[in-house]
Amino acid sequence: MEQHLTWIVSVFGLVALVGVFWKMKDGFGPFNIRAVSIVLVATFATLLGLKDSSAMMAAMGILGGIAGYVFGIRDPKTKNTIKPPEHH
Repeated sequence: MEQHLTWIVSVFGLVALVGVFWKMKDGFGPFNIRAVSIVLVATFATLLGLKDSSAMMAAMGILGGIAGYVFGIRDPKTKNTIKPPEHH
């Protein structure tokens, strides 16, 4: 049963990745790379969790670091400043 579940997750991740590539219109911009990375990290984290439960903590730490890096990418075109609240 475990091998069937691994194949199901792998196929689902592949279909999600193909869907992300299908929806890309502007090539590999920062947001498209982020979408591809999220799908890959989620798929690999699920596969590692299914495969070996003894190395789960190390795998999640590594994948969490990669995911944090991917989510931390900023678009250079936008200004990333927070405006203070306006007082009336």
